[in-house]
Amino acid sequence: MSTRGFLTARFPNTTEHWINHGIRYQPFLLRCYCSFDLLRGDPPLNAPSITPPSIRAEVITRRSYNRPIGDEGVFETWDQTVSRVIGHQLWLWERAQEKPLKPAQLEELEDLRALMLARKALPSGRTLWLGGTEVSKRRESTQFNCSFLRVNTVYDVCDSFHLLLQGCGVGFEPVVGTLNGFSKPVVLTVIRSAKTDKSDKGCEENVERFTRGLVRGATDQRHWYIKVGDSAEAWAKLPGKLLANKLLCEKLTVDFSEIRPAGTRLKSYGWISSGDELLARCVESIVALLNKRAGQLLTRMDILDIMNHLGTTLSSRRSAEICLMPYGSPEWVEFTRAKKDYWVHNPHRGQSNNSLLFYTKPSVKELGDIFSAMVEAGGSEPGFINAVAAIKRAAWFKGCNPCAEILLGDKSFCNLVEIDVGKFNGDYQGLCEAARIIARANYRQTCVELRDGILQETWHELNEFLRLTGVGLTGIVRWKDGSDPSKVRGLKTIVKLAVHNMADELALPRSQATTTLKPSGTLGKIMDTTEGLHKPLGRYIINNVKFSRHDTIVAACIAAGYRSFDDPNDPTAILVSFPVAWEDVEFDTVERDGKTLHVNLESAVTQLDRYKFWMQNWVDHNASVTISYDPSEVPAIIEWIDMHWEHYVGVSFLFRADPTKTAADLGYPYLPQEVTTKEAYDEYVSQLRPLVVSASSEEIMDAECATGACPMR
Repeated sequence: MSTRGFLTARFPNTTEHWINHGIRYQPFLLRCYCSFDLLRGDPPLNAPSITPPSIRAEVITRRSYNRPIGDEGVFETWDQTVSRVIGHQLWLWERAQEKPLKPAQLEELEDLRALMLARKALPSGRTLWLGGTEVSKRRESTQFNCSFLRVNTVYDVCDSFHLLLQGCGVGFEPVVGTLNGFSKPVVLTVIRSAKTDKSDKGCEENVERFTRGLVRGATDQRHWYIKVGDSAEAWAKLPGKLLANKLLCEKLTVDFSEIRPAGTRLKSYGWISSGDELLARCVESIVALLNKRAGQLLTRMDILDIMNHLGTTLSSRRSAEICLMPYGSPEWVEFTRAKKDYWVHNPHRGQSNNSLLFYTKPSVKELGDIFSAMVEAGGSEPGFINAVAAIKRAAWFKGCNPCAEILLGDKSFCNLVEIDVGKFNGDYQGLCEAARIIARANYRQTCVELRDGILQETWHELNEFLRLTGVGLTGIVRWKDGSDPSKVRGLKTIVKLAVHNMADELALPRSQATTTLKPSGTLGKIMDTTEGLHKPLGRYIINNVKFSRHDTIVAACIAAGYRSFDDPNDPTAILVSFPVAWEDVEFDTVERDGKTLHVNLESAVTQLDRYKFWMQNWVDHNASVTISYDPSEVPAIIEWIDMHWEHYVGVSFLFRADPTKTAADLGYPYLPQEVTTKEAYDEYVSQLRPLVVSASSEEIMDAECATGACPMR
């Protein structure tokens, strides 16, 4: 594969092709690093000076965004990943305007490339991973990180599973009235796949038949047989078949023999398949539920369980879900307790975080009851969302994505880009220009065809109207102008104008909402900046990053002096410790064992005040932020929410980990991020040796958004 894959696919490196086709694109090609010298791999003469990313940023980029090339265990470089995304933008833009790009438009793509190469502004992680691939053009919903829909019919369940299989997070509200159990209980037989050859791809279509036969020569037994196809489309349709059947039968056989074995790399998506084991287990659980509800409508909790079971089936790219239920609706009390000790009897319920929707302002007592339930359940759930404030911001609001930064309609998608404002200190004009460029790219991401043969047409129709964009910022606590409302509002004006101008140029509807703030767990790390609105735990941190035990980069890290240790919760994983320092962020100081620690001691109310500032001055949708708190702060939190309800849409809450304590102090085997002293940090850094992240590596395990939790800190 060429280092400039998207361009060499369009412009082969031949004299004849350049003579016939090169004139129109020549200025773009030269700036796209596609001269003949560069196609041989030479560096561009006019390449911008870029601060090298940290080793942590490089390995997380390898894990999350550099795609495998071929079958040789070789992955893209960052430059190749960027080129692939620029190629996707070129394709979207030319298709939307129905003619080739003009030189000025090509120049704009090069400005976007420069921002991406410098990691100053990036599209969504989904586009970094899949943009420009064949699957991104065949299933264009793959370009969106998250979605929301009301689950009311078998088609809604199929849509949800289709999106989960693409790695898209799914927000949903279970709706009672249509979905039901089997007509009568069935006896299930599962035929597992016996395939061992990873290249032995089976038939892609589901095969289904009903037969009648005598059992022991006496009983007339009806048999329903489903052979599951070896494709995402076939898997997506399977739960629909189970839920749609109304024929009476005594026996059901689900045959997975066509499915390739676990460990197969899926070429379209690029991640590793889990084979048929998890899907078979999911089918057994759903069939048991449908047997239990034979002849009855499914309850809201039944629908939650089905959606959570579907979320357990994925490969190395894990699912994220959020379930929403109106406060005061039937089953809402049971819903608030859905995850209490779930790991004992209902481990599948760990797939979603659960939040209540308030369509009227709760009383102080009601807020107190919610927080009591939250504290009892571990500090985070049930969450709660102010649907009234959401509707004022977004008349189409029906729900949100799992991290709640985008206000979504019934069957609509998140559409995200991000700017690291910390890289623009002292350069407000440069920041405004970067915002203009990435905002226009964000609008072009709405120019998709969502009628893919699986999704209901409503997804396409709503996107055609809403054209939702989500221009976000990260590194906010590092931005020197971040407390100046005039600078923040001025930047927002630039973004809105850029998005609307792009729409006008394409003669398409303007975006109904343009700005947001997301948690930025992964993008923040690969941009070497603080994550979203969050302030780090401390100035000097040891970040323990999870890898597959078989990843070749682990040995390279160990050889370079990085500490590693077994993941106590996952025998297939290993953790490697990376040092991180935030010299430009203000912290409090405390003493631990006679040493000074620079730590984050912000109160919950201080964090909520920051949330309110950005909701007032920047955000159209919502600011997704996790408020860390101590139970003693609950009365102050309730008072704040009661006073500022009109500014509150929804945040996450999490018990504060005391940054002055070690993992041993807190009774944990390790912490994802451990605050350390400057002396310990310097000592660790001093013994590290240079490490080159090779283009050859196995896939790093992706823990972001696992179990429905948003990536943070």
